[in-house]
Amino acid sequence: MADDEIQQDAPDSGETFEKKARKPSRSNELKGGLNINSMMDIMTIMLVFLLVSITSDPLSIKQDDYLKIANSTVDHKPEDSVPITVTKQAIIVDHKNVVKVDCAKSGQICQGDDYKDPGNTYSIGKSFKEDGSEASFMIEPLHKRLEEIVKQQKEEAKELGREFKPVATIICDHEIPYRIISEVVYTIGMAGLSDLRFAVFKGGKR
Repeated sequence: MADDEIQQDAPDSGETFEKKARKPSRSNELKGGLNINSMMDIMTIMLVFLLVSITSDPLSIKQDDYLKIANSTVDHKPEDSVPITVTKQAIIVDHKNVVKVDCAKSGQICQGDDYKDPGNTYSIGKSFKEDGSEASFMIEPLHKRLEEIVKQQKEEAKELGREFKPVATIICDHEIPYRIISEVVYTIGMAGLSDLRFAVFKGGKR
């Protein structure tokens, strides 16, 4: 009986040994194949890089009926700054409308296709001005938002051990009147951004 038990056990141990011997061979096959984890890591890094590249450009400008910026022959490269966009409908900071821009055509409020026509009148309502005065150059909602941004950037610069640069870039529709531009410039300066730039498209004629 003992011999029979030994004979019965022997094939089982042989089978077990053969199964263990096969595992390394399958492992060796994977070594020469595609490593899915590594590919996923590479794709993740590429995606993050592309997202950072796209969103880190503060002067990514999309023109439409409400924003057509001026052309110029100047040749200055853009730099990191706080972008303030002035369209025919609103003043925009961080992709959010901060102040409404009023538009009038022949004394009537602009509607739809009216924005495509030249000769409209654009203005900032006195309710957005300091003390509710139409004569004021201070646009209060814009000033408040810019002060928040300046404070945040100063704190970030301090934590990173670098100098804060008070640079702002105005992206403005070419039909916006000088009065609004003056109000925007004044408000930006009062918020602590003393280095101002205007975004233009290179290649235009003076």
